[in-house]
Amino acid sequence: MEHGGAREGEEDLIDFSYSANPYRPPFLSRALKRARIDRYPYCEDRLEREIKEKFGIDREVVITAGITEQISIVVNYFRKRRFVSLRSTYGEYLRTARIQGSKMKIVNSPDPDLSAFMLEKDDVLFFANPNNPTGKYYRYVKELAELSEDRGFILALDEAFIDFVDSRVRYEVNDNVIVMRSFSKAYNLSGVRIGYAILPERLAGKFRERRLPWGIGSIGCSLIVEILRDNKFLTTSLEKIRRERKRISAVTSLQTDANYFLAAVGNGAYVKEKLRSKGILVRDCASFGLRDAIRFSIRKKRENDTLLSALDEIEVSPPDYVSF
Repeated sequence: MEHGGAREGEEDLIDFSYSANPYRPPFLSRALKRARIDRYPYCEDRLEREIKEKFGIDREVVITAGITEQISIVVNYFRKRRFVSLRSTYGEYLRTARIQGSKMKIVNSPDPDLSAFMLEKDDVLFFANPNNPTGKYYRYVKELAELSEDRGFILALDEAFIDFVDSRVRYEVNDNVIVMRSFSKAYNLSGVRIGYAILPERLAGKFRERRLPWGIGSIGCSLIVEILRDNKFLTTSLEKIRRERKRISAVTSLQTDANYFLAAVGNGAYVKEKLRSKGILVRDCASFGLRDAIRFSIRKKRENDTLLSALDEIEVSPPDYVSF
């Protein structure tokens, strides 16, 4: 499975290919110092309670090694059901279902309306909101959650990039909704796998039974402690990202609700290599079924200026198959 992010030998490139907060949390050194790597970490129960208290969550919370582990647990537990996903979205949903030998349904629209899913009882819908790579936040999420309860399908809602969305819709986490969240994107911690699921009590025990023992490790435990204490870094860094998002949008006419842009460029693979020759790494979107597009994240102002200068030589336009 292809993912974004610089590989070995690409460390000197300005990396716009992975979509995380470009700013480094000030508490990293403190978290690494306090991590007890000489013992097994038994932190989940305590930190799950603290996450619920910090964010005012009235459902169960289960800590996992990122959203990727949550996807694996969902597929393992519901493996006899049919899994539904967009073609133009995070590929791990269908890859994991395929490995398990489960039935699958692919929704081909890169920008579906609510009627496009045609969901049946006992289906499991993986739905990223905002979507990756389009960056669009779907405001019908409330109706989708209600529909899951009415029709009896499971909604596995991937909110990896929800922190970057300015205006969000309130919805109920009913008995058929699993919300998957990550700390990696908002806190620039992609190298450490830490996340949590919000889910009904009837599924919480199943998640805990299936997650890896000590999956987030001592460093993950220590980082979550610092994240829950943070009252400044996220607010200030997100404001900087919002300003750059607005500026890049004004220059390019591209739109997004997240911290990355999808741009139509004619031939994504060609443009990726052209930018690579200039020391810039972006994501071509062939693996999403969008061969005409690239995806690039929002980085710091000086780095964004370098990318915008390089894009002056390329015909860039908003994809006509996604509307905001």
